[in-house]
Amino acid sequence: MIIDVNCWTGPWGTHALPGEAAQVRESLRRIGVDRMCLSPLGGVWAHNCHEANGAVYAAADQWDDVLPVPVLDPTVATWPEELERARQHGRARLVKWLPQYGRYAPEEMTECAGAIAEAGLGLLVQVRLEDARRQHPLAVVEDANPAAVARLAERHRDLTVVLGGAPGGAIAQLAGPLLELDNLYAEVSQVDGMDALAGLVQAGLGRRLLFGTHAPFFVPLAGLARVVADLDDEPAAAILGGNASFLVAD
Repeated sequence: MIIDVNCWTGPWGTHALPGEAAQVRESLRRIGVDRMCLSPLGGVWAHNCHEANGAVYAAADQWDDVLPVPVLDPTVATWPEELERARQHGRARLVKWLPQYGRYAPEEMTECAGAIAEAGLGLLVQVRLEDARRQHPLAVVEDANPAAVARLAERHRDLTVVLGGAPGGAIAQLAGPLLELDNLYAEVSQVDGMDALAGLVQAGLGRRLLFGTHAPFFVPLAGLARVVADLDDEPAAAILGGNASFLVAD
């Protein structure tokens, strides 16, 4: 089973993306993705990102292979209600934070992190949506700090934490926490460069890595090719789905 833990639907402000849910889903099905964890782009720049989450719930209600990953902002007063909405939906396995857009430090959001764990959900913390070099010069959003995500996981060991959107170098620098903490994973959609993914596997991180495409920002086939072309069958199978089996377990 191939599980994409990090894909998106919706519009993006600086350039057109093929971001309708049906388009994203079809692009992932073409490369063999069996389950796709879908988040909304529509709320990224909104004052209240929660208003866009309906798009991923609607997609999950329409297609069994879509798992909704709503965006939660722990600085917005309605986050408890939005978390309860995710819990009650029944198909959600993760919620997502965008700390660089909400302007908060992940490790300081103790109340929300604890509530997510209590609700039986995991948390994906997205540290990069776009490389700063691709962004509009009047709206540059720098990466969030990947080390802060590791600190969050260390403080909340009952919460499954996924580092999302980190480049390969940042993941390599967190090798210690990734190997030490059973609740910390990293998805690999923005791990590029010659043998970058293979290097992480050789460093012993293969069991802590999850497949993500970052579609529709990236072409899904490129992400798949990076895994199957650069790795042996066993680590490739683990990254493509085995390590993320907790997302589809009954």
